[in-house]
Amino acid sequence: MKDQLPSPDFDRSRYDRPNQDWECGWTCDGCPCRIGPSPSGTCRATAECRPVLEKKDGEDKGRWRCTRSKEHGGPCTNGPLPSGGCACPIPTCQPRRSLRNQRGRLCVAVTAVTLALLLVGFFGPWQWRFISAGPVSSNHHGVVFAQMKHSWPGSDGCGACHTAAHGDLHEWMRAAFRARPGPFEPHRLLTATAGMTELDNHCLSCHPGHRFHQPNVTRDHSCSACHREHQGSGRMPPPADTQCLSCHGNGTVMEASRKAGEKLPPAAFDYRQVAGRQHFQVPRPERGYTRVFKSFDTDHPEFQLHAQKLTDTNSLRFNHSLHLSSLVQRNGQPLACADCHQPAAAGAHFQAITFAKHCQSCHALQFDARNPQLRVPHGDPVGVRAFLRSLPTQYADLARRSGVTAQADTEKFVAEEMRLLRERAFSGENLEQQIFFASDPSKQLTVGASPGNASPRARFAGCAYCHDVKPGGADGLPHIARVFTPDRWLIRGEFNHAKHTIVNCAQCHDAASSRRTEDILLPNKQSCTECHSPAGGVSQTCATCHSYHTVHGSQPQTKR
Repeated sequence: MKDQLPSPDFDRSRYDRPNQDWECGWTCDGCPCRIGPSPSGTCRATAECRPVLEKKDGEDKGRWRCTRSKEHGGPCTNGPLPSGGCACPIPTCQPRRSLRNQRGRLCVAVTAVTLALLLVGFFGPWQWRFISAGPVSSNHHGVVFAQMKHSWPGSDGCGACHTAAHGDLHEWMRAAFRARPGPFEPHRLLTATAGMTELDNHCLSCHPGHRFHQPNVTRDHSCSACHREHQGSGRMPPPADTQCLSCHGNGTVMEASRKAGEKLPPAAFDYRQVAGRQHFQVPRPERGYTRVFKSFDTDHPEFQLHAQKLTDTNSLRFNHSLHLSSLVQRNGQPLACADCHQPAAAGAHFQAITFAKHCQSCHALQFDARNPQLRVPHGDPVGVRAFLRSLPTQYADLARRSGVTAQADTEKFVAEEMRLLRERAFSGENLEQQIFFASDPSKQLTVGASPGNASPRARFAGCAYCHDVKPGGADGLPHIARVFTPDRWLIRGEFNHAKHTIVNCAQCHDAASSRRTEDILLPNKQSCTECHSPAGGVSQTCATCHSYHTVHGSQPQTKR
């Protein structure tokens, strides 16, 4: 194979090359000299040729011959001068720096100025303001945070997270090049796939148990991938949907998570409860929470409560429809949702329903209509039995509280009330059975012995009217099933009632038509998307309802 020949107009004598620092001053006129400037930038042009002295045999003086090449016109007409100089001298020029040289000098100057500014910034009196990437959010700002670890005045507590700040310039450079992603991996800074870094370990020292939200997560996530600091002095902005969808919108990642979840025991996915809260536990789906979706209003899965048609397992018998009807009234008015469901201090959630605060005003535990002041204690079968077996003492105490002071009058009152009670209940054991197992208000005992002399029944039907009561408990006492009323239903999401006060309760909760305790009166996804969608105009970001971290205890959760 032959080498490629140069083009016919190629001039080997031209001096200019891309790596030359200087170029001829006549270049802009299109007639640069053939010799070109020297390496130091001086013009080397003298004449078009160097004449050669030719002597013939026997001649002393000889003759000068022009040596101009054919490429430059051949020998000139005038020929060399008698002194041997060229008759065609070349005018000198002022060489100028080439573009390459100018760019090089500019780069060197910029680099030098940059290094000087960096040195002044790093070691000057305003070094912390110079180094800071921006204001620290209110989450990480304040005197307490700054005093957590050693810091310097004016540093806003940078040393609490950036421990390399305690070192010198060498330590800073070492930390920069050891970081992952490093300074030569800028493409990884824009993704959520960056693994845990040294800085993340400092995050976990203050936020234990916030590493992963599910044990089948297949790849590490850096804290800073979602939690962007130095974005302003306000609260830290919530994570963007792109971070969540990097996994939940990626079918490959979700499939890997599903396979990883199949190798783990069910106990590994038990939701970590917050102390004091009762959560409605739902069974984990067969494929786990690995369905791929892109947005809430389009392909987000239906809430699991409705998708799996789950029911409330509470043993308490309660009829919402009855309590919202005109048959049940308070102060002459039908009950409203707010009569029982009262917001907590922050307004985001509701207070727990208790018998003493929400039920007792209507369901007074009065077993004797003649003496409504006497009420059966609630919540303890042992206490109920002790109360019933001490009724003479209870009647005597009632007499004294009613103003009866004489001993004879007190004994007479007690004897009369006990006689009437025996006429209705026949025996103490029968009264105890009525108290525990009566479930129909129409079968409550009346005061009088005959129908014509009957008095109104007591307002207390019996424990079994609301509770699941079964015989055969300890010490002969009946067993009353524990009432479990969750105060958090969507444990993997968060709902703030304070932000929804403009919406009527019945618009989301169909309580008026619910007659069974098993009914879970939560809205479905379609009801939420009426507002939380582009059409509704309300935010539908993942962070609106979800928090990535589900572990809030003191023990950190490690990756499995």
